Amino acid sequence: MSLHVSLRSAWPRSWLVCLDLQREFVVPGRPLFQPEAAAVVGACGRIIRRARHDGWNIVHAHRRRPDGLFGKTGLFSAPIEGLRPLISEPIFVREALSAFANTDFGSTLSQARGDDVYLIGFSLADSCLATALDAIDEGLRLNLVADALGRGGSSTTAAETASGLKPYVRLVSSSKICAQASELTP
Repeated sequence: MSLHVSLRSAWPRSWLVCLDLQREFVVPGRPLFQPEAAAVVGACGRIIRRARHDGWNIVHAHRRRPDGLFGKTGLFSAPIEGLRPLISEPIFVREALSAFANTDFGSTLSQARGDDVYLIGFSLADSCLATALDAIDEGLRLNLVADALGRGGSSTTAAETASGLKPYVRLVSSSKICAQASELTP
């Protein structure tokens, strides 16, 4: 067991940003539902379980608005079952597109400079894109987990949107992250 702990501390700490893991994106018939939602939720679940097992810093950012979609009392703005934050994982609420619109989120993520930051979640064409661009501007080493990103109402595929960021971020898959993490565990 002590060998396992010492190996972990020798590696840079990883961060996981869980963006908009809210029911609005996964309930059939809702305006932002997409057919690939179940596959995205599965990939997000694998990444979250791996990150928790390996002791990553995990933060959640949820969208809230005074009314309409993501309203404060809306049933569909609640976290997705199975992807709910643990009590130890902070949730940053914002009204704007980028998670960095919440200054506490930005302050927390400033601690991630030099570490790998992985982004998963929904609303790739707007919130994920805005957050990714702000993360790049903040000098963070950003990794988009391609199969754990849902387009959230956009007609553009996740792969098309993510490929536009390829010069600035690394694109990875949930299976690759889980496989690499297993290789590092003694």
